[in-house]
Amino acid sequence: GGGVRWYEFRLNRARAPALHQQGTYAPGGGYRWMASPAIDKFGNIGMGYNVTKTTSPTVFASLRYTGRTAADPLGVMSLAETTVAAGAAAETSGRWGDYYQMTVDPVDDCTFWFVGMYRPSGGWQTRIQDFKFPGC
Repeated sequence: GGGVRWYEFRLNRARAPALHQQGTYAPGGGYRWMASPAIDKFGNIGMGYNVTKTTSPTVFASLRYTGRTAADPLGVMSLAETTVAAGAAAETSGRWGDYYQMTVDPVDDCTFWFVGMYRPSGGWQTRIQDFKFPGC
């Protein structure tokens, strides 16, 4: 399997970027990639990505997200992995879905918006999902 590697940088007193935390997210086998993280006004991080798994149970190109609250131990994504859209077909053309972004809504600086491609039967599709952390 394979996971996504993520990093959080913050500006230090000299206003230079400094690594605050990092981690690898790879639960339960399968492959995760094309991750896109974002951070809200409270320091919570949301991260969306593509996932597949070739061993039983097979997971075709699907969209999922996870996240962490600012109070979590460093380097840990604590939000349960959530499926946004489940794939239903294998990709055989050699092309892969290539549009992924997680961003925070500028209106409330709380709502995460994730857009990405997944592979249902019949061809690639795009899905948009929003979520926010409790208390936001």
